[in-house]
Amino acid sequence: MNNLRFPLVLAAVVFSAAPTQAFILTEPTRTYTVTAPAGDIPDQQDPPLTFLQNINDSLIQQVLRIEVGLHLVGTSVGSGFASDMFVSLNKDLSVTSVLINRVGITDTDPVGQGYDGWDVVFADGAINGDVHSASLASGILTGQWEPDGRTDPTSSLRPSPLSRLIGGDANGDWILAVGDLAAGGTMTLVSWSLTLTGETVVPEASTWAAGVLVGVALTGMWWRRQRRGGV
Repeated sequence: MNNLRFPLVLAAVVFSAAPTQAFILTEPTRTYTVTAPAGDIPDQQDPPLTFLQNINDSLIQQVLRIEVGLHLVGTSVGSGFASDMFVSLNKDLSVTSVLINRVGITDTDPVGQGYDGWDVVFADGAINGDVHSASLASGILTGQWEPDGRTDPTSSLRPSPLSRLIGGDANGDWILAVGDLAAGGTMTLVSWSLTLTGETVVPEASTWAAGVLVGVALTGMWWRRQRRGGV
């Protein structure tokens, strides 16, 4: 092996062999403001409009929890109709979580809720429970809610919670889809956000320090041997 490469390669082996330790990280909330009129959702907009955000700077290697902020309100005050709307979140054009699917609609109530929208945070297990069951006479729903999770708005089954999106790398394309599935009110997406919690890993500090010392020592030995005419 070339003498110059030897200490460098050996030091690289020390670094690459360094054990790592995992820890749980909650990254700062990423908020995406939608510039008007791009967020306007036309009446009976089906298929939904999509809003894509690419994350390429996350340290999370395995997503464990997702919180989604949603600020979606009537295009003008009072013009929204909550039960018209559908909202979902997708990661890398694969698995989808349903955040809103015509809230309030049931087998016995085809009209549902007419309030003016949401300024909420969705998370599995959120304190206020299932957003589909939220009742509001008027105005904008606030607080922390569980996502709707329904692929069929009249069903009690909720197969598409946010937990469907956990387990993978946080980096990639996150796509919010917003549709209006019935005639009547119109809404505007003002902003949405992602707060991601997950597992990341770092090399153990002591091993990194040892790697540095080994690399420095080996390089020094090589230089001394070169000056003495060693091979």
